[in-house]
Amino acid sequence: MSKLGDGGAWSAHPLGIAHVRVRSDEPIVVHLDSHVELAQGDNYPMAFHALDRLLPYAEPGVQVNGVPGLRIAAIRGNSLHLTLVNTNSRLILRGIPGTSWNEFLDERWKSLDADGYPPLWKSPRLTTHERDDADSYRLVRQTELDMQWLGSGLLRRVALFHTSSSAYSTRSWITDDEWIFELDTRSDVRLDHDTLLSRLAAPGWGLSLRLSSHHCTCDDPPLPDSQYIRQCTYHLVNSQGLPCGMQIRFRSGPAMYTDDSGREKLLRLGAHTGWLDRVLPEDSNNSDEEAGR
Repeated sequence: MSKLGDGGAWSAHPLGIAHVRVRSDEPIVVHLDSHVELAQGDNYPMAFHALDRLLPYAEPGVQVNGVPGLRIAAIRGNSLHLTLVNTNSRLILRGIPGTSWNEFLDERWKSLDADGYPPLWKSPRLTTHERDDADSYRLVRQTELDMQWLGSGLLRRVALFHTSSSAYSTRSWITDDEWIFELDTRSDVRLDHDTLLSRLAAPGWGLSLRLSSHHCTCDDPPLPDSQYIRQCTYHLVNSQGLPCGMQIRFRSGPAMYTDDSGREKLLRLGAHTGWLDRVLPEDSNNSDEEAGR
């Protein structure tokens, strides 16, 4: 989840995930969007972009990119079954109908091999590159392990970023012991952070989260400069004492990140018009500056 959320990619849904199917007796199925558009304007199938971000490959003497230990367990139609070395874990990435995983995998392998970056995902065991990476970046890898409870829980509830937020853009990255999410709402749309926060920590079906600190600017005096970005910051930690936590930055200001109409971009990528009408309404003085991710 962190790999898909890291980077300047634009998609119809946050992280390029259209929806997730969770059943107690089956692997999680992650349904991907059809396409993703990078900041440079390049357009790729989301399935290919996912392979680019997730599959491990080595920069010899530097690091392993992607997810160390990630392997392909099976390909069945438009479903790619993923696992981790020495585990029984299973996660299914489901592309849109017609997705050719074998074609994308072959293209990715040849591209990396030609650039001198050894692909690692066909090895049945951890490679020397992956073991060296674990030793060299012990603290980073330990933080990733400590955050598994959060990533696993958020993946199962990823739809909340789409259904329970006023943001048109969702980005995330990990630093120190926090997983940071930055959500941007256009200044002419009512900023709503209470709905997302309450659902993330809801008793019963939410995560084991509690608010540790926050700074809200919603009641501050109006800003004289229309280009100024207002931010409310919330820090959440595990209510049962597990390490690491979550920081959510709710930002409000002019639409950013693109000189194209974000509404038109998102429509091209398959976003629902009902959601666009809520987060990037057309009847606005800022319509020429609309943006979304």
